[in-house]
Order: sequence, then C-alpha cells, then structure tokens
Amino acid sequence: MKTKLSLFLLLVLLPCAAQNRGVIDTSQSPHVKLNAVDLAAVRWTRGFWADRFELVRSVTVPTMWQVMQIPNNAASFRNLRIAAGLEQGKFSSVFWSDGDVYKLLETMAFVYALTGDKKLDQLMDEAIGVIAKAQAPDGYISTQIQLTNVKRWTHFRYHELYNMGHLMTAACIHHRATRKDSFLNVARKVADYLYTVFQPRPKELAHFGFNPSNIMGLVELYRTTRNPKYLELAGIFVDMRGSQPSGTDQNQTRVPLRKETEAVGHAVTGPYLWAGATDVYAETGEKALWDALERLWRNVIHQKMYITGGIAAINIGASSRRDPVHEAFGLNYQLPNAIAYNETCANIAQAMWSWRMLSTTGEAKYTDVMELVLYNSMLSGMGLDGKTYCYTNPLRRHGREEPLLRADSFERWPDTLTSGAPNCYCCPPNVSRTIASLHGWAYSTSDRAVWVNLYGGNVLKTELPDGTPLHINQETDYPWEGKIRITVTQPVGKELAVMLRIPGWAEGASLKVRGQPAMAQPGTYAEVRRTWSAGDTIELDLNMKPRLIEAHPKVEEARNQVAVMRGPMVYCLESPDLPPGIKPHEVALPVNARLTARHDPSLLGGVTVIETQGRPIRSGDWSGKLYRTIAPAKPETIHVKLIPYYAWNNRGVPYMTVWLRAIH
Repeated sequence: MKTKLSLFLLLVLLPCAAQNRGVIDTSQSPHVKLNAVDLAAVRWTRGFWADRFELVRSVTVPTMWQVMQIPNNAASFRNLRIAAGLEQGKFSSVFWSDGDVYKLLETMAFVYALTGDKKLDQLMDEAIGVIAKAQAPDGYISTQIQLTNVKRWTHFRYHELYNMGHLMTAACIHHRATRKDSFLNVARKVADYLYTVFQPRPKELAHFGFNPSNIMGLVELYRTTRNPKYLELAGIFVDMRGSQPSGTDQNQTRVPLRKETEAVGHAVTGPYLWAGATDVYAETGEKALWDALERLWRNVIHQKMYITGGIAAINIGASSRRDPVHEAFGLNYQLPNAIAYNETCANIAQAMWSWRMLSTTGEAKYTDVMELVLYNSMLSGMGLDGKTYCYTNPLRRHGREEPLLRADSFERWPDTLTSGAPNCYCCPPNVSRTIASLHGWAYSTSDRAVWVNLYGGNVLKTELPDGTPLHINQETDYPWEGKIRITVTQPVGKELAVMLRIPGWAEGASLKVRGQPAMAQPGTYAEVRRTWSAGDTIELDLNMKPRLIEAHPKVEEARNQVAVMRGPMVYCLESPDLPPGIKPHEVALPVNARLTARHDPSLLGGVTVIETQGRPIRSGDWSGKLYRTIAPAKPETIHVKLIPYYAWNNRGVPYMTVWLRAIH
C-alpha cells in the first residue's frame, strides 16, 4: 500500500514512549518541520483571544451543553443516553449528531487543560461513561444506526465515519488534557473495529466517509497510542477515495487524491480529506501525496477563496466535470457575494488544513491564510454573546428582501429549534473547539527555535525538542494595534532562534532586538538567533494602516469594487452605521479614499472601526424595471463607518456588504 510505513521506520518509532500534548502531536512525526506546543504551555493573559477564550469557557460551553440536552436539537446527547440504556425513547436528530457532541467534549478538554476545572472534569467523566455504555461490544458506535432499523454501512450519507472520527480526535485531546484513558479506550475499540471492516478494502465501501474526519482522528490516535495499524488504516481511507468508478466530485471520490488537479465538491469534506492526508504525509513522507496537497492548496487560495478566507462559494450547482454538488467550491474565480455559502465548518477546515501545511513546511504563507480565517470567516460564525450562531457567511446581505438559501438565516440562532434556524448544529461546537484550542496554535517549536504564529497577549512556558527551557511573555493589543513586545523571562543557556511571522500584508514592518534594528520581510518568519538573557526584548511593529483591496479581474462578482482591510481583518459596511434610507450596496468609495482607524470601546464589544467619506448611489424607483438609462449622480458625500466583518449581524437583521463600488 502506498502509505504503509517501512519496517525500519516502525522499529525506530515504536519504542518511543514520550508524548507531546499538542493539539496535534507531531513530536515524533518524521516529515514535519514544526511541532505543536503542550496544551498547557500557552495561556492568554489579556486582549482579543483572551477575551474569546473566556467567553467560550464561561458562556459557550455551559450554554451549548444545555442545548445538547434538548431531544430534537440537531445535536443531542439524549441519543447516546438512549443507546446506553439509561433513557427510553427513539432517535431524534440528524445523522451527524453524535459527532457534534464529541466536538463539544473536545472543547471541554481544551478548556480543562488550562483551567483544571473540577466540575468540567466531572462532567466529561459522566458523559464519557454514557458513551462507553452506548458503544456496541464490537466497538461500533453511531446512534443514528443503533437506534433505528438501518443496517450498518448502507449509505455514506449516514455519517458513521464522521461521528467516529470526531470521537477519536476528542478522545485523544481528552487523554492529553486529563491523562485519563476512559475516552481513549472507547476510541481504541472504535478504531480496532474499523480496521476489521475497512482494512480488507471492500469495493462496495470504497467511497465511504462522506465527511472524512476519520482520517485525522486515526492519525491522531496513532500518534497517541503508537499502534501502527491506525496509521495504516488512515492511509487506506486516503487511498480508497476515487479508487472505484462510482465516485463523485461532491465528496472528492471521482478522482484519486494523488491525481486531482482542482478543488471540487463539498467544501468541508474536501479540506477534512486534505488535512487528514497532510497528517498521513507527516508520518510517511510520500512525495506524490504532498505534490497533490500543494497543488490543491494553491488552487483554493489563488482561485477559490473569498477575501474573508471563506471557501464554499455555491449552495447548489455543478462542478467543472458537471457532477451535481452542494455546499461546495465553485468554478475558478466564481465567488458570488449575496449567495455565498461559506459554511463556518468549511472555513474552519481550511484553517485546520493550512495549519498542518505550516507544520510540515514552516512557510508563512500557510499561517497568513490560517490567521485570515480565524479573524474573519471562523469568528463570524458565532455571535458576540457566545451563544448564538450562523451557518453561512455571505459577503453581502439585503436584509429580509431576498429569499434565503439552504441553511441560511436572517438572524443568529441559539439552537436548531429556533424559528429560521437550519437543522444543523455542526458549526457551533466547531467554533467553540477552535477558539478553545487557539493557544495551542499560537506557537510552534523546532530544533533550537520557537515559532510565533499568532500574536496576542500571552505567556509561553515550554521546552524545545532538545530539552531547552523557554519562558517568554508577549504583550500586545493586536489586532487592534500593531505593536508587539516579546520579553524573555528566563535565561536560556544556549543559542536559540525566535522566529517571528511577518504577515504578507505588513509592508513597512519594523523589528528591534534589544533595541537594535533587525530585518522584517513581509511574508516570512524573521529569524532572531542568539543566546538569550532574562529581560531581553523583541519589539515588532506591524503596519496597521487600513488598505483598499481589489479582486482578480476574473472575479466578476467583485469587478470594479473595493473592500477594506486592516491588519488581518476584513471590514464590512452595515446598515445601522448609515443614514436612514441608504443601504450598504448603494455606497461607493473613491479609490483614493482617506481611511482612518479609530477604536470604539462601546461598539460591538469594543472594535476598531474605519471611517471615511463615501458617495451615495441613489437607487430611485426600480419597480417594473431590470435595466434603465443611467442618470447623472449628484455630487454628495456621506460619512462611512465600517466594522470588522466578524461582528456583523449582531444588531438586528441588517443590510451588509464587504465589497463596495469603486469610484476612480
């Protein structure tokens, strides 16, 4: 098999007992450049991500747990209680309900790793006890099958592998956070069962796994247990997709991954597959697999990604090979605004994949995309209250004037029983586990180096792979301000490098080490190598000047329009910030507009707004008309105030746009 480890490699790796407690454990992966830090190595102290971690801890987790006790919510823990024989009832939910419950448990484990909250630990123990009782003796677990008359493995849309994949991932994180084996033992039984079913590679199951979280889950389980058959099985799942003629672009099974040239189909299942394949590559180093992953990443970033990092352009349509697709990538440069789908889970999957590509290469371009998603199309999926959500993330919205597409909603919703909410709760726990784990994304390590991926107020206490201790403190108001100060708080007895990411947008960035200038090239990691003493400082100043952005000319939906960015954040214009009677899509900006940033602590939880002068484009009466002769516009101006895109739709049902007509 293509991805099977050599006997030599197994002999080298199997005796290794030490484990890293990172979000992904690449500490023994032979084909990565960077390793994740321990789950408890980084603690947010103040600022943007500290505030959001606290929101998830204090509001999101308890509220989400309550919602998941509701019988008919699209993710319901009650199904597992029924399967465990602890409650009477019938299955009531969507096929992927169990997997979304496991994502919440993963969130809890990340929070526990930093807080040591005993009540949270007890709650996880109780939930895991129920899950263990719900598991069949042979290791199978998926309540949508166990509680119905449906036979196992009859259709890939029953999401059995999706559920089990998230279970395995959550179990690994729980084990790393608590050092308990209770959930890990359940995951092992799952994986052992899957091995007996799929290792023979039955042709009729070749394309199973509509949403292949099972690949990431199996690799992480291999990294946790060092059982080589779990890695072997992950490779089998990669190899099987596209191996039979019955495949479709919808779930990336028409063409084998190694031969694929274009990102097609469902925009969650694709990046989940590619992220899992990147994990497999990290262990095997297979060049054909890596070449395909690089090729697909470039296609997504250069031709199919929104300015916000969103990647699901179309609700329902067709691929370039004419396969029916939904919640999917569009054609190259097909990026509509008002009907953009951009499911929150798809955007998060894109960040997960980019982070893995970064770990493999150490190249800053992957971190830039990861950060773009985190501040924009991931964060926009959750309301500022920490307990309401949206499934899709369009770049333009016309209030209540236009019909909603599948899974769209006018307002944010707390659960799937709320009027207007979609019958899917997959995005809320995906946002929560991402925010809860970001401290583990902020830094990476390599031999004699620490890599600073994300900026925010935090402290890092870790050891490099060679055992060198490193304690640093990061102070900043990023992303509202560009000044970042890093202080070494414990002397380092040997030379090591601090690798600081200089974002690709940060033209004019300046860097000082111990007060002396150093080189800071945008789009790279700046290497600062020396023997460090306690009190040594690094000062990085990123240019946060607002900037106007234009799209590639082939993006017809954004032609002759501009968007506004500042730092990593995309901005939008929302109707509450405009004079009465003027809608966002009726505002134009001069291409030489003077853009001024101002922090407003009283608005939307405290945001930096961008203000300028724009020109209203009076629509007039369009009733009964599709086209008309242009009438001369009056030379009037209005004050324009733009807000960060992530904060839209928190003040009632708005009109909103990211792209504004350009005046040359």
